[in-house]
Amino acid sequence: MTAVALPGSFCSPAVFDRLGEHIELATYSWLTEPGPWDIPSMAAALAGHLTGPTVVIGHSTGGAIALQLAIHHPQTVSHLVLVDTGAHMRDHGDVEAILGQLRQEMPRQLLEAVLDRSFHAPLEPHLREAWLAWAAATDPKAAHDALMSQHELDFRPHLHRIAAKTLVVHGEYDQARPIRHAQELADGIPSTRLLLLPTGHTPVHEAPEQVATAIRGLLD
Repeated sequence: MTAVALPGSFCSPAVFDRLGEHIELATYSWLTEPGPWDIPSMAAALAGHLTGPTVVIGHSTGGAIALQLAIHHPQTVSHLVLVDTGAHMRDHGDVEAILGQLRQEMPRQLLEAVLDRSFHAPLEPHLREAWLAWAAATDPKAAHDALMSQHELDFRPHLHRIAAKTLVVHGEYDQARPIRHAQELADGIPSTRLLLLPTGHTPVHEAPEQVATAIRGLLD
């Protein structure tokens, strides 16, 4: 079964390339899709693309879209994988500063800071430059509207409605999301396994074999 992978804010779909060497997946680049870019609208748009129950992998902001999909379009999600995301953004300390910078442009300094803090070990220079260039070419309104919508949502009262078998993956050295956000998801979603890995915010790139093994276990 092919999984559909949703990247995070400012994040090139290539972040899933290493995971794609181990499991079959297709990426959905919501950041380059036509608007509107609020979380409910993007989840509804994705639901329209899916032809049946699908394995959905959501990383960071992609995880918020995946949660919205699993709660409000449950017939489209057979298995759910949530990677370094959370049910809310209350402890995501820099989101308001990011939103302020995105109102007019996509600042290079912001993209560098967000990308660099997303990995426990420094990203390879050629990937860093390629992914920064990809993000710089996107519409800042898309990232702004998605983060604003995510900032306003709180999925905690609805987690018990998720029927899909779920895997929550979280990097122990994530600088953006504390481990308690992953634990909240694992505690709130009925059929869930929590996997902590010695990575930063992006274990799908930093530990793809371990993530793939866990996903295969979820499907089995």
